[in-house]
Amino acid sequence: MEDNKGNRKSMQPQPETGPVTRPTRSFYIKCGALFLLFLLSVLVVACGGTDGNVANLAGPVPTVTILIGTNSSPTPPLPDYWCGAWATQTSPGFNPNTVVGVYAKFTHNVNGNPEGVDGAAATAVVQWPDGTTSTLSATTTPDGLAVFSVPAGDKASAVNRSTLVTVTFTKAGLTPCVVDGARAAFFTLILASPTANASATPTGTPTDTPTATGTPEGTPTTTPRPGKSPTPGQ
Repeated sequence: MEDNKGNRKSMQPQPETGPVTRPTRSFYIKCGALFLLFLLSVLVVACGGTDGNVANLAGPVPTVTILIGTNSSPTPPLPDYWCGAWATQTSPGFNPNTVVGVYAKFTHNVNGNPEGVDGAAATAVVQWPDGTTSTLSATTTPDGLAVFSVPAGDKASAVNRSTLVTVTFTKAGLTPCVVDGARAAFFTLILASPTANASATPTGTPTDTPTATGTPEGTPTTTPRPGKSPTPGQ
């Protein structure tokens, strides 16, 4: 294709041109806000790094040491002498022959080792719920043990109620040791249900005896067939 002057024009397409978009004021404001936020972050990190109270995340892990027993109270030493009492059965069944066993012990501390006090007099006072008391006496064995047998067969009023037993130990040259009401032995009588006898043998005797030799009744209806008659001359 030629123009008016005879020059040949190129057939290549011409690029399209359009309006040029220019940054708006809001774009500059957003960029400024982001830059300001970045600058504030840098300042905060720089100021925080100089504070001695901020932990160093890249440093070693801190350890905690717990000291046990530094502030605790010391264990009190054992007394030179002590005593106690207890019932061998705290819920015995009540019946006219009930006897409750009560044990009491008198102990001496010898260089941290417990040893029984031999030959000490022990007096037990049984305090029944109805207000009455019973006094029993015993003497300690070489292991410091005193044994009491408390009969309770006539104390129906003590059923389902607590009975206390206090004990006092005495021996020449020693301070008496008392098991008072705060540490007394105790038991409660209960009404025990009778125990069923699982191996009971029946006492009845059967009256009907079966008969194995019965006689059949009735007459047979079948007629027996006669035998063959003998023929003469045979």
